Amino acid sequence: MGSRIENVIRTAVHTFATKSNGSLVNTNINHNLNVLRQLLSEICPAEDLGLSRNSGQPRFSLSLFPSRTAPVSYMEIFENQTVSIGVFILKDGASIPLHDHVGMHGVLKVLYGTLNVQSYSPVDLPAQTNSHSMQQSQYIKARRFPVSCISEKDSPAMLSPSDHNLHTIGTVGGSASFLDILAPPYDPDGTCGKIRDCYYYADVGEGGPCNSEIRLLKRTSCPSSFWCDSLAYCGPDIKHLHHEFH
Repeated sequence: MGSRIENVIRTAVHTFATKSNGSLVNTNINHNLNVLRQLLSEICPAEDLGLSRNSGQPRFSLSLFPSRTAPVSYMEIFENQTVSIGVFILKDGASIPLHDHVGMHGVLKVLYGTLNVQSYSPVDLPAQTNSHSMQQSQYIKARRFPVSCISEKDSPAMLSPSDHNLHTIGTVGGSASFLDILAPPYDPDGTCGKIRDCYYYADVGEGGPCNSEIRLLKRTSCPSSFWCDSLAYCGPDIKHLHHEFH
């Protein structure tokens, strides 16, 4: 029997495998997602990822980083054409700016700490999951949802190609880390046939008369205050999965 993180990887690849036309192989995605969410809830950060607490904080000395080191670190666990799986570690006070996930499913499980997640669902973009309409738009309208405060005690948060597809993530009361699954992965060069880049946005005001839930989002450059560095994966050996799911 494989490790817990191996089971997560296998289930994610199985859940999000696609046919040549881009449709999911497994049509019962809700069942598969429930299984995946349960597996993620059983992850032990120390045993399964090599991530541990230090006085209630992730081990990777977030509070000890020099002032000009990255506010966010990323630990890649696994990536192929179907999914990318990794861990984001945010320093106290750090945030990931508002950004999109065009045509993607996503699963976010907090490992340590607490996060505020502000999410948006695009509107007025017909067939956007099958085109580049969202990526080509400098302005988009989106429904803004109330901020969700999630911690390691909560179930994984979800996004889909049409729901909660844009979000910003920030720490609450200290540093935090979360495991992130995206399917399919970002592909800014179109290596796998379709360009899927990450675009950043600013909420610039109401997108409709007398409706504060509908917001107008303007595409912007990545804020200079945000960048990531990399950390090495220190969990159980999963090299065989890279060969198996290449």
